[in-house]
Amino acid sequence: MHPNKRSVTTAGLEIKSVVGRLPSLAARLVRETLLLVFPPMCAGCSRVLDSEESPLFCPDCFSALDLISEPYCPLCGIPFVAEITTSHLCGDCLGGVYTFDRARAKGSYQGLIREVIHRFKYGGQTFLMRPLARMLIGPAKELSRLHRIDTIVPVPLHYKRLRQRGFNQASLLARGLGSLLQIPVDYSSLKRTRWTEPQTGLSRNQRAANVKGAFALKSKAKIRGKGVLLLDDVLTTGETVNQCVRVLKDGGVREVVVLTVARTVAG
Repeated sequence: MHPNKRSVTTAGLEIKSVVGRLPSLAARLVRETLLLVFPPMCAGCSRVLDSEESPLFCPDCFSALDLISEPYCPLCGIPFVAEITTSHLCGDCLGGVYTFDRARAKGSYQGLIREVIHRFKYGGQTFLMRPLARMLIGPAKELSRLHRIDTIVPVPLHYKRLRQRGFNQASLLARGLGSLLQIPVDYSSLKRTRWTEPQTGLSRNQRAANVKGAFALKSKAKIRGKGVLLLDDVLTTGETVNQCVRVLKDGGVREVVVLTVARTVAG
């Protein structure tokens, strides 16, 4: 082949290669521009992080998170005290307290995790949805290995509470997690039918009475036979999710697993 023809051919291949990569190059340019203008910051202390691939907590804040690890109850996921070295059913699960098929939480509802959830939920810092949703990837994948999950259902808010707060924190978390794991989110099937007082400060029995009959299914046909991941920000006594699970299973849902960012753990 003539040297000039070889040069033209080589140049043509390089041009085709660049043209073929334009979408990815453009996406990378946009991503790097956004990182320059809006650098990722630690969800705990707002320190600028090294890259968007970080866990969205700086090393100091990440080490301060009270994350749940084994040993814990294989059904409800509550962690055991240090003296216990093996996983087994806890007293609540042996007593049949819960209606879900399994539950997991990323951390204990205290310290920095509690602070970040409060800023997200009550302080209107909705951008914290991203790091909180990413924290849920690990426990969500564990639940997916043990159960077939067809859809994510966020615990709904009453419309009055939604109007007061401006958003449903569970719905934002569900949207983030669904996007990360490519799982569809069902925002409409489960609804809250009546106003309930805040659960803070109530005993387990009081919580159960407070949320009894507070949920209903809008459409049983849409969700019948599915495996549901019920998602909320915090699990305390479990009475809210218990009521949701009963309604879902009465409507024909195959199984329900529960996932929360945090759960209360008795000291």
